[in-house]
Amino acid sequence: MTLLPGLESLTGLRLDPPLAHNFLVLMAETTSPRSFLLSGGMSLVGDALFGGFSECEGLKVVQEEQRRHEGGLNGTEHRFPTRTTWPNLVLTRGVSRISQSGWDWIDGFGHGKVKRMDGIVVLLDDARLPHNIWKFTRGFPVRFDGPKLKATANDVAVETLEIAHEGLWQLSVLKLGAEAVGPGI
Repeated sequence: MTLLPGLESLTGLRLDPPLAHNFLVLMAETTSPRSFLLSGGMSLVGDALFGGFSECEGLKVVQEEQRRHEGGLNGTEHRFPTRTTWPNLVLTRGVSRISQSGWDWIDGFGHGKVKRMDGIVVLLDDARLPHNIWKFTRGFPVRFDGPKLKATANDVAVETLEIAHEGLWQLSVLKLGAEAVGPGI
């Protein structure tokens, strides 16, 4: 059953879940407009030319709850939502000769060069068009794992970057597209 009958025939846009997990992770420093443009551009170029991340974990939101028992009502438990939390993002990629940005980012914190970054994770469909977008804010590195080196192994050397952040939101691709086209829709 199609939610929006005729949408595919009119636009060519399919609403199926993507089969291939092609995605981009783009980050930008938010301390000033200049740093935002520079770091965002470098992130886009780096991901497109030098290869991006091969895995992304932590696109989750958790609604915490509080439980209360009311005296005399032994068969009832009241449950109330409290705060929303987000686990850290964990990004994995093959070790690159060109980019050691994860290492440099976390090493900078140790030397007093604090750079929080905002970012987006863009899931692409098979036509390489945005399918889903998640936005995170005020991210900072909390862990960097270099490759596990083993001379007898035949695996790709991978590194992992773990990013703590202050919020994760899923953006509507259709809504963003309609806003970009204008109010005539």
